[in-house]
Amino acid sequence: MLRVRLALVVAISLCFVFVLGLTLYWGSHKIALYSSRSQAAYEAFDRYQQLYREAYRYFKQRMDLLLVDQQGTVADVEMSRQRLHDAIERLRKAAATGLDSANDIEAWQNRQSELDSIARLSASLEAGMHRFDEVDRLRHEGRREAALLLLSEVLEEDIDRTFDPLIDSAISRERERALVARERLMGLVGLSRWISVSTALISVVFSLAAGAMLFRSIRRPIEALMRGTDEIAAGNLLYRIAIDSRDEFGYLAKHFNQMAQELEIQRRKLGEAHAALEHKVAERTLELNRLNGELQRLDHARRQFFADISHELRTPITVIRGEAEVTLRGRNKEAEEYKESLQRILDLSLQLGKLVNDLLFLARAETAHLQFEWEMLDFVELVVNAAEDIRVLAQDKSIEVTLNVADTPVWVRGDKQRLRQVVFILGDNAVRYSDAGSRIRIDLEADGAEAVLRVNDRGIGIPAHDLELIFDRYYRSTNARRSSDDGTGLGLPVAKAIVTAHGGRISAHSSEGHGTTFAVTLPQLTLNESDTDVGADVDVCQDYARESAA
Repeated sequence: MLRVRLALVVAISLCFVFVLGLTLYWGSHKIALYSSRSQAAYEAFDRYQQLYREAYRYFKQRMDLLLVDQQGTVADVEMSRQRLHDAIERLRKAAATGLDSANDIEAWQNRQSELDSIARLSASLEAGMHRFDEVDRLRHEGRREAALLLLSEVLEEDIDRTFDPLIDSAISRERERALVARERLMGLVGLSRWISVSTALISVVFSLAAGAMLFRSIRRPIEALMRGTDEIAAGNLLYRIAIDSRDEFGYLAKHFNQMAQELEIQRRKLGEAHAALEHKVAERTLELNRLNGELQRLDHARRQFFADISHELRTPITVIRGEAEVTLRGRNKEAEEYKESLQRILDLSLQLGKLVNDLLFLARAETAHLQFEWEMLDFVELVVNAAEDIRVLAQDKSIEVTLNVADTPVWVRGDKQRLRQVVFILGDNAVRYSDAGSRIRIDLEADGAEAVLRVNDRGIGIPAHDLELIFDRYYRSTNARRSSDDGTGLGLPVAKAIVTAHGGRISAHSSEGHGTTFAVTLPQLTLNESDTDVGADVDVCQDYARESAA
């Protein structure tokens, strides 16, 4: 069968690829290994050369100091001694690192041998330095002939007979290692090239032979399938492909013929589906018309909303104008009558200004144009001061206001006037919708990384179906409208906008007839954030402070 032949060809091709890949991997690994050894040998060679230069610089400076008696070169000698120690230490560290990373016996033995050589070199240099120090001591004692004799022994024994053979042996060893690694590397490159070329040639020959065999076996069935596809593409769904073999092409021709038969059936069903689609389009059109009517209804609600705003603004303006006209038409009125008229005009102006300021604040909150005077403030102090204002409001109804705050400061970052406005809005609502003689409780506590303010009253409460809507603009619960008709429905939306801008949240829990609890949660500052200079912005709402009661 065709799939067996294809599988066999693919399997053999994969074998070639696997052998080639394995060869290349092995070769690249070995090349990297020998290249690393060659590089390490050359680097060690350079380090030994550096050690050789530093040693002879040190020997020369010591001899100059002893023979010429140049006192100015003492510092140079000490510096040269330090460089010599540094060169030996670099050799030792490099050899120790190579010993830790050696992954075969040969590399480990080479690194061990190098460590031994470095140890002998170090011992030789230390002995030579010691004997140079002895020569210097004899010279300072005035025993010049003994010093020169010992210096001659140092040059002959420690340098010529001990140090020179050791350093020459080490340099020769590293040079030999570099040459061996290079020869192995070049041999391995040649072997890898020969294996790769051989494998590639065999793969090419096999691919050409297998391709020619497969092409001869699939050409006629493919031509028959192509003729069938041309006929069906031209719309002749009655055409059938005649291939009687039992291989994949026979299987494909059989199913191709079945597909043509199914296409004929589907073409008939398509006409039926087209009619059904037209019916569904008609239904969707009706649905779109219904949605369009809904949009028109919403547009009507929007226009009604603006009409309500116009009414809210027009009523106080009309009353102000009426008061002014009546006052102007009167003759010989008492000053007290003028004062009463002006007081009513002032009250209505304040009400109108409060409504406009609330609308302006909420509009800016929605467009992210709010600006605040940010500072680090004690929330406890702010709540205590605001509670005094709430007590003044509660006096007329003999309502008791109790305060329970933390004993220590609770630091938050915010706008002092705006946060005080939030507390005042909640307190004013509590006073307005509480019965005379009841009690209002204000609690402030630090809960972990947050400051939580709760204002609890025992007033009329909020119906459950209104709780999710009380923070919407102009919305007032049903019992609130029955209890008081002077609210605008903007206080709680303003409070929510301020709290949200401070990174906090506000929520309400209530039971109708049993009171309401509002909770305000703000992020609390830690002690390491006590930088009070947190920056200030120009507050665009400077004339709008503590006026937005619900």
